[in-house]
Amino acid sequence: MTYSVKFFLLIALALLPSLAAADSGTTEDEKCITCHESKYNEALNNIYVHSPFLGKKCVTCHIEDHSSPLSNSRQSTRHDNKPKITWLQKHYEPARTHFFLIPSAKVDDTLFVQTAGNDLQPKVTSISLPPLQQLPQLANDGQPPKIFDIKFLGVKRGILYTATISWKTDEPSDAQIHYGVGTFTQKTRLDPQLKSIHTIDISPVIPGKTYNYTLISKDMHGNRMISQPLTFSTEKVDPMVPSRNSTLSRHPSSPEDLSHQLLAVEDQYFITITANWPTYINIGRHHELRPQITLPANDLPAVNEKQAVPVKHVIMRSSYDTNITSCLHCHKDYQASSSHPINVLPKPGMIFPDDYPVLDDGKMHCMTCHATHASNNEARIRRPTKQELCIGCHKNYD
Repeated sequence: MTYSVKFFLLIALALLPSLAAADSGTTEDEKCITCHESKYNEALNNIYVHSPFLGKKCVTCHIEDHSSPLSNSRQSTRHDNKPKITWLQKHYEPARTHFFLIPSAKVDDTLFVQTAGNDLQPKVTSISLPPLQQLPQLANDGQPPKIFDIKFLGVKRGILYTATISWKTDEPSDAQIHYGVGTFTQKTRLDPQLKSIHTIDISPVIPGKTYNYTLISKDMHGNRMISQPLTFSTEKVDPMVPSRNSTLSRHPSSPEDLSHQLLAVEDQYFITITANWPTYINIGRHHELRPQITLPANDLPAVNEKQAVPVKHVIMRSSYDTNITSCLHCHKDYQASSSHPINVLPKPGMIFPDDYPVLDDGKMHCMTCHATHASNNEARIRRPTKQELCIGCHKNYD
């Protein structure tokens, strides 16, 4: 077959997947081509192109699929139907609306949300996270949160005497109280949870005293508000302060409906989650983060600005799976006894050339000898002839 016939056959085969995809919508494979279009077009200039690559079937070799027989058994045993989750923030006080500020480097493309009712039976749902650059930025207005509706809820007696104070802010913020008898010599533990309704216990307090205190709230941008000095008395000790968890008694199970809003605050995700009734909420991410890659300008989709940006990437197969398991799945006629062995180390004194890739442990694989996507050499070998290919390692080959 002449080069010209091969070239036109190549073009015809390349068009078939595009025509089929026109009716089926954008596939995962086409998403790969969207970002790596320049590499795809460059490969098409070669005579011999790997069939799945020519058909834009990137998923066949590269994308991890734990339900697929191609998954490396050494890795797939770590996975089951339930994702392994690392919890990032836990809100133990029930509320309908919860706010979270999470650095983008700590998450991938999925956020897990765990809710619970009074029966403490958790329910886990998930939220898809787009790249941070696609979200509106919540700008810093330079104004601290406003503090209002301040309430002294009384003093209760347990092992120690504890005073409880609540207040509201007009934006999500943290909370702390500085206090003391006469001077502000003490402070409560900082509550870093972003809230608009705050309740803090001051413990221990001494009965029969008058305390001075001031409230401090800082928003997500670092703008800090300190209230005017206030006072409370511990002359009266109440037998009981209303439980903060009483709102859960009417809703024993996890909420059925959750809504969320996503914004960007510099390099962090600002997430608002609202339930249809008060609930505890924990948020987490995959225990093993999906890798984040940076695409160069010439690999970016046309809809984006031409500048390098980080992109959340799907989980890729291991080097072993991509370069050995995937190959053997299609090339079932491969005979190790009559072909070069794979997954082996070089013989003593033998050195692989720099352009012969190997596994992380130094062992050779299928792509050690064959170009990954395309080549002008028959069978996509890395040298013009088989003899030259072998001599790359076997210097005495004749």
